[in-house]
Amino acid sequence: MGTAAGGLSYEVLVVDGQPIPGRPAPDGSPAMWSPTSATLICGEKSAVLVDGLTTKEHASALVEWIDGRGLELQAIYVTHGHGDHFFGLGPLVARHPDVAVVALPEVVEHMREQASPEIYDKLWGPLFGDQIPEEIVSAAPLTGDRIDLEGHSLIVHRGGHSDRSDTTFLHVPELDLVVAGDIVYNGVFPFTLDTDRASRDEWREALDRIAACRPTHVVAGHKAPGADDDHRHVAETRKFLDDFDAALDSGASAEEIFDSLVTTHDGRLNRTALWAGVFVHTRSRDEAAAAI
Repeated sequence: MGTAAGGLSYEVLVVDGQPIPGRPAPDGSPAMWSPTSATLICGEKSAVLVDGLTTKEHASALVEWIDGRGLELQAIYVTHGHGDHFFGLGPLVARHPDVAVVALPEVVEHMREQASPEIYDKLWGPLFGDQIPEEIVSAAPLTGDRIDLEGHSLIVHRGGHSDRSDTTFLHVPELDLVVAGDIVYNGVFPFTLDTDRASRDEWREALDRIAACRPTHVVAGHKAPGADDDHRHVAETRKFLDDFDAALDSGASAEEIFDSLVTTHDGRLNRTALWAGVFVHTRSRDEAAAAI
């Protein structure tokens, strides 16, 4: 998919969700990883990729997809430090050795942490095993707040905490486009495990920053295959956060909240992500209440 304006266009590659080790959700849904996107912003001769993917299979698809465009890959911008958005970049960088891989300084630090044995061996290795490329790419700190693509500005914005700390998004004014990373979820349940009430408020502020750019097109870091990139997904992500907090406040059990949110947000993929957040946050809520 894509749109063209002033010599710029964009396309999105979405890879399907995949099974991971873990217990099923209360309704029996198997443990899954969410479908994930990579966005290519194309000029006449060069292109900038926003976020990579995760596995060797994803990496092969990414290389083939970009090779098919016949453009010089100028830069890769990483929106945030979750490994599923950059672990798959190694083969692509090997294919394009002159490409600049960049991220904001705080994101670079998170990328290094994710690849460290302390985190990789406890989280990513058990989840994906030998599916992740051996060569994990890091990024150089981006100087300034924009990337130039053939004279067109791609503007970096800090988003703060969404599904993790120090997330960012990329605004391309000439395309009325925001590439939102994990600030916006599209047809996929948001990952709330690493949030609390304050950080979910910060997530809402990040959504406000995206809305203030008045984009027509918003690419979510996790989106359902075949889904559009309409800006309404900003408001729909906010609605999920509001419904999630209201459900927690209701005092309902984890299973009741899970069932309620599945019904209210029918059609969203990956109930594993929903259940992880519901389970952890209801337990924290109940422990806090018991301590009073």
